[in-house]
Amino acid sequence: MSSKNQSLDDHLPEDSGMTNDDDKKKKKNDDNNNNGDKKKTHDGGPPPYVTTPRFSPSGSTIEEDVLSDEKHLLPPYKMTLSLLFLSLSFAVATTFAFAVGRACRNTVVGQTALGIIQNNNNNNSLYTNKADSKWGHTILPHPVLPDGKRVPSTIYTSKQFDTGVTTTSDSILLTRKPGSATKDETGHFFEAYEVSSDGTTSVTETTATVNNSNEEEEIHEPAGQHLLVDIENVDAHFLDSEELLAEAMMTLIDESGLTMLSYHCHGLEPMGVSCVGILLESHISFHTWPIPGAITLDLFTCGPNPLLPILPEIKRLFAIPSKAQVVNSTVKEPRVVWTFKRRGFRLEDKESNPEASELENYFLGSRSFDLKQLVASVQTDFQEVVIYDFIDRRLASLDAYQKSLLNDGSYESQHPQFFRPDRAVYLDNVMQSRLRGEAAYHETLVHPAMFAHWDPKRVAIIGGGEGATLREVLKHDTVEYVAMIEIDEVMAEVSRKYIPEWSDCSNIRGSVDSCFEDPRAEIFYEDAIAWFIERFGEAANIDNNYRFDVVIMDAL
Repeated sequence: MSSKNQSLDDHLPEDSGMTNDDDKKKKKNDDNNNNGDKKKTHDGGPPPYVTTPRFSPSGSTIEEDVLSDEKHLLPPYKMTLSLLFLSLSFAVATTFAFAVGRACRNTVVGQTALGIIQNNNNNNSLYTNKADSKWGHTILPHPVLPDGKRVPSTIYTSKQFDTGVTTTSDSILLTRKPGSATKDETGHFFEAYEVSSDGTTSVTETTATVNNSNEEEEIHEPAGQHLLVDIENVDAHFLDSEELLAEAMMTLIDESGLTMLSYHCHGLEPMGVSCVGILLESHISFHTWPIPGAITLDLFTCGPNPLLPILPEIKRLFAIPSKAQVVNSTVKEPRVVWTFKRRGFRLEDKESNPEASELENYFLGSRSFDLKQLVASVQTDFQEVVIYDFIDRRLASLDAYQKSLLNDGSYESQHPQFFRPDRAVYLDNVMQSRLRGEAAYHETLVHPAMFAHWDPKRVAIIGGGEGATLREVLKHDTVEYVAMIEIDEVMAEVSRKYIPEWSDCSNIRGSVDSCFEDPRAEIFYEDAIAWFIERFGEAANIDNNYRFDVVIMDAL
């Protein structure tokens, strides 16, 4: 055995089953096969290059081992995902992203808003040294029952829900004044049940005085008054403070003669406050937006007292102007838009003329007016006189009017008469005339009859308490005497004071500033029918020199 074969034998495994003789026979057969192939494929040519087989320690060729290893490789890896797994993964990822975004938003927006609010109007004269309910301890005022106020037995029930960790919530109930009537004398207790978010119930014992007199009960119709007030350009700090808002609300209720039974306030995140108060007469509620500086307020009562007279108090308490953030910068004044409606069912509504509610239906209940300012409301012996200033946004501009009040050299400020609000006069809720339009109305009423007479010297006016009809008559230089017979003297006095333009004769040659003072005019505050019967009736001794050339009717 050669050294080459000996070396190969040393590497054969013991259990390979091959001997040296078997190996020699195999090599011989392989040589014979190779020689035969050479003869078949390369006759007459040089033999091709022959590669000597390479054997592995196992006795097989290396090429055979490689093929064997490829057969035993693992198959390609495949992953199968179910629809449920994909859905859960999407939901978890979305929830996580939302939570992170929400936390970042609250951090950024909350801190920004807090900075704006803390820097805004901290020196307001009406509200100083008050704790901010959103960021500090809140002390809300308690409603107190006025002396002699009758309140029925009441059960207070509420349920609160957990709307957020940092959202504040406060419920305040009615209390009685110290030293007022005790339970044994003229009062009794009623219980208030408050149900928390977890379903538990707490009971609050509260006292209300009752009137045990036998006086006749007033009739309670299923009707009420509804006042809706929207205010913008309001101080942000005030609008984000539960304490300041609750204090303003309680002051309004007390000064209006109403009775607060309880109220509930929520401080919202990142800012804003919502409050609702339960009144003995019905309810009050509001919501605020501090950054835009807006508040919407809703007041509904079933009592007999009118709501419109408390509008100035609402403006005083809730229309808190902002302070300028930058020196010498201008800040808009709070703008108040309101509507008033009579709601429900009244006996008088079934018996009255629908047109008699023109003031409420087409003016007080409309949102088309950027300005509605009560000038006068007077109840005379004969009628109710109501006068309003107003700006209809379809015909005029509130901004132009406000600019006309400034002394800035603008066209508006130099010609304020062109931008002043319109003024309307209502008698028993029916419009009589208005500043922009009354001239055309009264000219049409007077001049056709005056021009129809060839020489009108003596004129009688029936009604005409505004003075405008008298003004148009006095424009005719042929007139020597005018008798105005007006039954309502108070109406004439109100007209002189609040609508002087109607009776302005300063531009009439030979007249005076007020038509009521013209020497050619004589005013009689009497019933016109009785006045004419007395002077021109069958029993009267009529002097033809005192007959009238023209008689004008200016009365409903």
